[in-house]
Amino acid sequence: MSSMSQLAVVAGAFRYEYRMQIRRVSVWVVLGLLCLLIFGIWSLGGNAELHGYFTSGREGIPVHWVPPDPRSAVLDWVQFLGLFVPLGIGLVLADRLARDKRTRVDELLDTAEGSPSARLTGKFLGSTLATLTPLLIMYFALVAYMVQQTGQFTTIVPLAVAGFAAVLLPAALFVAGFSVTLPLILRVPVYQFLFTGYWFWANLMSPKIGIPSIVGTMLNAAGPWAQEGIFNYNWTFLRLNATPAQGYLSIALLSGLGLAAVLGMGVYLRWQHARR
Repeated sequence: MSSMSQLAVVAGAFRYEYRMQIRRVSVWVVLGLLCLLIFGIWSLGGNAELHGYFTSGREGIPVHWVPPDPRSAVLDWVQFLGLFVPLGIGLVLADRLARDKRTRVDELLDTAEGSPSARLTGKFLGSTLATLTPLLIMYFALVAYMVQQTGQFTTIVPLAVAGFAAVLLPAALFVAGFSVTLPLILRVPVYQFLFTGYWFWANLMSPKIGIPSIVGTMLNAAGPWAQEGIFNYNWTFLRLNATPAQGYLSIALLSGLGLAAVLGMGVYLRWQHARR
């Protein structure tokens, strides 16, 4: 097939997959509940950072006024979302292609024009963007609230866009790449169980626990390297002394691994299709 025909297949699969995924109630429920929970955590300190606050005097420490810090409020919102939302994205994407295999839709598609890898690419892009749509709406709803409360549009909005692009988008691409493809090999419940355990082990387990983990490496998909290296903002329990170059490298690594999973599965599907 020509490259233009392959692009048409990708575009068609993208449109179909986006419409299918965006209509799934589970996508909105899972991400909505996660964002609501994270908003509750953020509001414990985020509102205070937006408006400023008085410290409480105790043990000889005098009460004093801490001025507003909208930058910290935005980056806290990014950080808290990065801890848990990619987990939800991975779980809701895990059954997307596996369902096509279970219902034999993939066999019907194999008779149509277009390579399996082109269809897989379109499915990955469409389902990922559809899953990100509820997150984008809820993410920027709070950003709009911050702007309304402070009037600092030029400070908050560019930082929020950059934070989403540097922390949340690479994490989403990373988990989506594996969550779309690996359930074609593993059973969906098995993958979801293993993925949940992996997420907490690889991204949220403090080194103080003493269990070997990759939490301090650039494979940590929750965004500590980008947050510290690019935005010079401390991540929850790691101090990495990251440079901006390391922050950008972490973005490239996570995004690249997610895309590599899709490309690798595309090669496998082409090989499988050729053997039939």
